[in-house]
Amino acid sequence: MSQVLPGAGLPPGAAPASGPLTPVVDVAYCVPGQVTLKAKEKSMSISGDNFTVIGPDGSAWFKVDAKMFSMREKRVLLDAAGRPAAALQKKLISLKPAWQLFRGGDFSGQPIATIKQKLMTLKPCVEVYLEGDKEADFKCKGNFRSKKFEVIALAGGQEREIAKIHKESRFSSASAYAKSMFSEADSYFIEATPGSDLAFLSALCIAIDELFQDAKS
Repeated sequence: MSQVLPGAGLPPGAAPASGPLTPVVDVAYCVPGQVTLKAKEKSMSISGDNFTVIGPDGSAWFKVDAKMFSMREKRVLLDAAGRPAAALQKKLISLKPAWQLFRGGDFSGQPIATIKQKLMTLKPCVEVYLEGDKEADFKCKGNFRSKKFEVIALAGGQEREIAKIHKESRFSSASAYAKSMFSEADSYFIEATPGSDLAFLSALCIAIDELFQDAKS
């Protein structure tokens, strides 16, 4: 793993940004330019690492803490330095399927956001409510099962797309086709706009995957 910036948890060159977006998890996980991350999911392995986010430099910027897999309703996201960046816990008492987001790895405090599936809509939609807010602060729309959706910030009555999530087409190149045939991982890309909170986007992808896994069971 690359050497990390003190207090940032991201490799050199990925310095925190002070953009117009308000960070959800921490400004340390915001970068000044547009960045594309690669998220890799795979079935349970001996190592236990079934979710890793790879940065443009090829190193792991985030991964799920393998020690937490025994706790089915909890997930902890580690940064490049191995520190807890964010934690997710399924909200057990809820009219709608929902996961709560916490800063760091502490589940005992107040959640900083709630991620829930919007019901009774013609098209699938996921909404994010920051702590204390009654109106959604972010929404996600698209095909969640196929990992093709957008993350949209809602502020001041305006919508601003902050990320696109999509898979690489297996037919885009010979190497992509070969990987799709033999890889155990379910890989997709997170295209984030400048100033976006990458820890938040990574945790959001995990929560959405859990929401729709629950819907299948």
